[in-house]
Amino acid sequence: MVIRLRGGDMGVDFVDLSNGSGLKRLNWSTSAPKWRKAGPGLCLEGQCTNRNCKAYSQAVIMNIRFKKFDMLLDVNQTTCQCPICKEYVKPNTCGFNRCWWCWKGIKEGGAGEPPKACSGNWTEADNAYHYFDEKISGSVTWRQLIIEAVEKKP
Repeated sequence: MVIRLRGGDMGVDFVDLSNGSGLKRLNWSTSAPKWRKAGPGLCLEGQCTNRNCKAYSQAVIMNIRFKKFDMLLDVNQTTCQCPICKEYVKPNTCGFNRCWWCWKGIKEGGAGEPPKACSGNWTEADNAYHYFDEKISGSVTWRQLIIEAVEKKP
């Protein structure tokens, strides 16, 4: 008898950070709903899927703050939850404010192409919300993606 092990899909679908054309800067709003309040550092965004939540079907912000965050290992119920109902939210893009940030990762290749290592240099986010618009940057499958945000210039 021969047992064949078949690997599943590895990776996470997330905004393509290597496509900086979708990086947008928003000034602060005084009327943002509670689920759109961004703290300093790294923020992840995703859509709340809890039908009983005020933020249902809305893009919510999950404040990660200042740290090195592994998108494959650190995403869980505690780190990625709706700020209103506390249910898990799958992140699909990210934003930054009042910090320095960088990233490194390995993108899944297209059909017949090998995975590609890529990274982004340290970038300053001033006192505004800098985020990746997924409609412009697109989404890719990351085999590895580590995003880091720090308070002071490295």
